[in-house]
Amino acid sequence: MPTDSQYKWLDEKRDDVIFKFVALLISPVLGMLASLVRLNSRSSFIALFIAFTFIGLTMDVPEDRTEEENFDSIAYRAEFENFADSNSHDFTTMLSEYADMTSDTDFYSNIICFVVSRFSSNYHVFFMVVAILYSIFMLLTMRYLVREPNYGLSILCLILLFLFTQCQIQQINMYRFYTAYWIALLAIFKLIQDNNPKYWLLLIVTPIVHGSFFIIFLIFGIYYIIRRSNKLATASVILSLAFSVIAVEIFSWVILHLPESLGGHYSAYLNEWYIQRINEGGIGNKWMVRLMELAVRLSLNIVVLFFAWQYKGSIANSKCKNIYFFLMAVMSFVNFTFMIPSVGSRYVMFTFPLIAYIWLICFAPQKKWNWFIIAFSSIYLFYFLVLPWNIYQVPCFRYYTKLWNMDVLYGSPVYLFFKYIML
Repeated sequence: MPTDSQYKWLDEKRDDVIFKFVALLISPVLGMLASLVRLNSRSSFIALFIAFTFIGLTMDVPEDRTEEENFDSIAYRAEFENFADSNSHDFTTMLSEYADMTSDTDFYSNIICFVVSRFSSNYHVFFMVVAILYSIFMLLTMRYLVREPNYGLSILCLILLFLFTQCQIQQINMYRFYTAYWIALLAIFKLIQDNNPKYWLLLIVTPIVHGSFFIIFLIFGIYYIIRRSNKLATASVILSLAFSVIAVEIFSWVILHLPESLGGHYSAYLNEWYIQRINEGGIGNKWMVRLMELAVRLSLNIVVLFFAWQYKGSIANSKCKNIYFFLMAVMSFVNFTFMIPSVGSRYVMFTFPLIAYIWLICFAPQKKWNWFIIAFSSIYLFYFLVLPWNIYQVPCFRYYTKLWNMDVLYGSPVYLFFKYIML
C-alpha cells in the first residue's frame, strides 16, 4: 500500500521559488504557467492555489441569460444574489426540505450562497470562494500524479497532466459537478490506491455537492464485481456497448422506485424530447458533433482495451492494478449510459485522470508505447484549442474567453484584489 512518504515533494530551490512568485505577482495566469516548471514542489501548489483563487475572483459573469450567453454560471450568479434577502430561518427551512427529500437533490450551492451572502453581496467573492473549495480538492488529487518518480518536466508528462486535469476551474460553469468530481476522485484514490476506508465518509458527501453523484456508488458496485478478473472486466466493457440500447428502459424502471425528489431529478434526463435534442447536436453542425462524440467514445474504448491487452505484462503486478479495474468499471458504465444526457457524457470525465495515472506508472517507463498516448491526447488537445463548442464535457478554451476578464492575464493579485473586492 502506498504511503505518504512515497509521494515526496521536490526539494525547494530558492531561484525557482522566487521565479514562481515574481511571475504570480505579475499575473495569476503567469504564476500558474511558471508553476509547471517544477510542479511536484510545495511552492508550485501554493502558486497554483493562489492563481486559481484569483481566476475565480475575476470571472466576468453576465447578469442576464440569453441564447448567445447561455451559461450555468449566470444562473449561479442570480441564485447567489437572491440570497441577499434570506435569513437563517429561510436557510433552515431549505435544509429541512433537503433532508426530507422534498426539494433539490443537492444542497452545496445553497450552503455557499448563504454563507458568502452573510458578509458580501459581490458575486466575484462568491466565485472566488467556489474556486478556493474546488482547488483544494483538485490539488490534493493532483498530487497522486505529479509526486510520482516518473513525473518530470517533459512533453509526455505535460500531456498526462492535461488529461488528468480535464475538469478545470478556469471555466466556472458546472462548478457543482466539477467540485463533486474532484472530491469523488480524491476519495477513489484514497480508497482504492491507499486502501484507506475512512474516505468512504468523503465519498458520501458528494451527492450533497451534486445530486447525480449517487451514481458513483453504482460504479463502485461494478468495480467490486469485476476487480478479480481481467477477462470479466474486459467482457464488461464490451458487453456494455452491446446492451446500451436498453439503458433508457432500465433507468426508467429504477427511477420509478426512487424517492420523489431524486426520481424527479433523474427523470428529466430521460425525457424523450431532451434525449433527442441533446443527441442530435446543434443546428447546422449535427454531423460534426455526432462524429466527434463518436470519436470520444471510440478512442476511450481503444485505450481501455489496450490496457486490457497489456494487463498481464504491464499492470497486473503494479500498484495501478485496482485503479485499472475501477477504470474498467467507469468505462462499462459510460458505455452503457452514453446516450442518456448528463449521465454517461458526464462520467466519461473520470476516465481521463485514471488513464493518465496508469500510463505514467505502467507505460511511460517502457517508452515504446508513448506514441499511442500522444495520438490519443491529440484528439482532446484539438477539441480544447480549436473547436468552438464542448464535445460532451471535454473543455473548450473558447468558452474561457467568454467568462474571463482579460485583466487576469496582466493584473497583479494586489490590483485584482482592490478592483474586484475593495472598489
